[in-house]
Amino acid sequence: MALRFYGKGGSEQNSCPSVSVDEADGSLVFVGWPIEDPDVIAEIQTFSHVEADERAFRVPSELRKSIWEALGGHDPKFD
Repeated sequence: MALRFYGKGGSEQNSCPSVSVDEADGSLVFVGWPIEDPDVIAEIQTFSHVEADERAFRVPSELRKSIWEALGGHDPKFD
């Protein structure tokens, strides 16, 4: 696996969360805060099942530009 790093931010340490792309298959790799609030998980499950071995992650809005670029976008105008 070869990860291409695109950005990080949103924490006081500025070390995480982050977004990368797995160059082997093009999938996005997110590091963020796992969502454990049962009310949020219940709401997610109204439109998407969360398997026992899966986790939902919160990624801050500061990473919108990095996510856009990781998806192949160019020159996004994010404020």
